[in-house]
Amino acid sequence: MQFQNAQPINLHGFTVNEALAQFIIFYNDWIKSKKGIEICVIHGYGSKGNGGKIRSDLRKFLTEHNDKLTWFPGEQIDNNTGVTYVKGYQKLPQIHEKLANKVIHFCQTPKTKDKIAGNFRKYGDQCVLKTIQLLEKNNQLGTVWKGKHKCYQAMERSLSK
Repeated sequence: MQFQNAQPINLHGFTVNEALAQFIIFYNDWIKSKKGIEICVIHGYGSKGNGGKIRSDLRKFLTEHNDKLTWFPGEQIDNNTGVTYVKGYQKLPQIHEKLANKVIHFCQTPKTKDKIAGNFRKYGDQCVLKTIQLLEKNNQLGTVWKGKHKCYQAMERSLSK
């Protein structure tokens, strides 16, 4: 396995969800321009030296999408636990697309935008707001009023999915 021409992306300094979002954007941008791309994801080995949260969550995410890519731990390629090598073939779903099912489930009973954003804070406000907009546009979340508060509730057909 050779990754001499792998495009590097450095995820140091990001939260886990920010790092995943940055990786997906970087990956999908490269997929648009080329097929069979190679990426060297620099995530570090964790402050305790036993594998950081970004590393473990990234590798879990990559495993979930092994139909679109193959990946190799840096330990296997160049004995570097702080990197992961990815060979990409197909576009990955954006974080807000993955978050959509969680929001639908959470909104089985009406919830305000603030309540939804608070529950999914780790994804970042922009990602949560984008997800709400997407679900509303696709008629998967409807709006109801509780007093003077606008709330969002999963539409019946969304709950069965």
